[in-house]
Amino acid sequence: MARRYLVRENSINHCTWRSHNQEHVFASDGEKEKLLSLMKAHKERYGILVLSYCVMGTHPHVVCIATDGQEAFSSFWRVVNHSYARWYNAQHGRRGQVVMERLSSPRIQDDRHLLNAMRYGDLNPVRAGLVRSAKDWRWSSHAHYALGVPDELIDDAAAFLALGRNPVERRIAYRHLFAIPLTSSLLVKRRDLVSAPFIGDPDWVSSCRTAIARSGVPPPF
Repeated sequence: MARRYLVRENSINHCTWRSHNQEHVFASDGEKEKLLSLMKAHKERYGILVLSYCVMGTHPHVVCIATDGQEAFSSFWRVVNHSYARWYNAQHGRRGQVVMERLSSPRIQDDRHLLNAMRYGDLNPVRAGLVRSAKDWRWSSHAHYALGVPDELIDDAAAFLALGRNPVERRIAYRHLFAIPLTSSLLVKRRDLVSAPFIGDPDWVSSCRTAIARSGVPPPF
């Protein structure tokens, strides 16, 4: 689906892409840190608020707000991914593609679905069998939200701020969202949270698709 249907001013999007040939282009700590540093360096220029992230060996998950709309959003990812590819190729004495596929950027309906997307990202290393708990993975925003670890890349999500009256209450509430009964549905691969164009209630998703089919323009919400 065309990006203009998914990203607009102040939309919330769940962004991910996979590496060429499933290579572990983020295998080392330095490679993960390089991607995060590029996002940090360019997000203000392009009006991007990074709400959460998780960097895996072959792909990142980033939930963000495009405050300046689709063109700035696309420019941000183009600069970040191109800069990373050039750096990675130089580090490894190679040429060619690093990013295999077009960026996936489904649009998120509201705070409830935003928290689901954030938790899904946090749980990536658990699903992959790399760690037993989300708190054990260094390369995600989980430690910021669940434990209060400072993270300059993160702009606190409104959905997180609404979880309590103060930072301690919010962190406790966020950790509670990872109790086993609440995460079982997120410990399996979920196309509806990654590659479907819209993340939300079925009626909302249907209305978005209908609006696009009828008018050929983004839905008015």
